[in-house]
Amino acid sequence: MAYYDTINLVQGDDLPQLEIILRDSSAAATGQTLDIGDPTTWNPIDLTNATAVRLKYRRINTVTLVDTLTFTIVSPATDGKIIVAWGATTLDDGVGDYEGEIEIQYSNGTYLTVPDKLKFSVRAGF
Repeated sequence: MAYYDTINLVQGDDLPQLEIILRDSSAAATGQTLDIGDPTTWNPIDLTNATAVRLKYRRINTVTLVDTLTFTIVSPATDGKIIVAWGATTLDDGVGDYEGEIEIQYSNGTYLTVPDKLKFSVRAGF
């Protein structure tokens, strides 16, 4: 398990939306040679049969979720692109470090959780 680069946020904000392309590190994208160190060469995850993609968000070193947010799957779903807007009070929880995990739910009832987590640093506003 690893973290992606830290996303810096401000307490009480509602933006920015997060825009992510989910990729499969075990398969090369069309026209690319797979390079495990270069995510741009990885094949996008096909979300055609996904019924939901969620972000579970909590303070680091805790087990209690602050929020669970649902991503919008951007068309075409084969491109693996998702966007999520922050909840009205999600970033009101407090200053500190948070983590999030992305979970994909498919129409056949199966789930895929992205192994690497997102890391967020929330600072106080002025």
